[in-house]
Amino acid sequence: MADSNKDNETALEWLKLKTDKGRKPDFQIKAEMENVGNKFIRKFKENPLVPIGALVTVGFLSVGLKSMYDGNRVRSQMMMRGRIAAQGFTIIAILGGLFYQGMTALKETEDDTHEAGLK
Repeated sequence: MADSNKDNETALEWLKLKTDKGRKPDFQIKAEMENVGNKFIRKFKENPLVPIGALVTVGFLSVGLKSMYDGNRVRSQMMMRGRIAAQGFTIIAILGGLFYQGMTALKETEDDTHEAGLK
C-alpha cells in the first residue's frame, strides 16, 4: 500500500515541477481556452488519421448497408470487409497517436527534470 502511494507521488512529480515554476500545467491552460470546435481542430492536427479513418469507416458502412438494402450481396460483402479494414486502421492510428503523445510527454518530462537539475 505504501509503495503504490510512493509510485503515485513519483508519477505526479512533473506536475509539481511545473506548478513550482509558477506556471499552470499545459492541459489546464488548454482546457480554459478551448471550446469544442477548437479542441476538434487541435486533435485533428495532432493525429489526422483517426477522424479520417472514422469517416472512411462510416463511408464503407453506408455503402454496404445501401447495397444490402438493394440486394447486391457481393458488393455488400465487399463493403463490410472494407469497413472492418477501416476500423482496424483507425484503431492502429489511435494506438500510434497515443504512443507518440506518451513518448513526447516523457521526453518533455526528462527535459524539465534535466533543466531543474542544472539550476
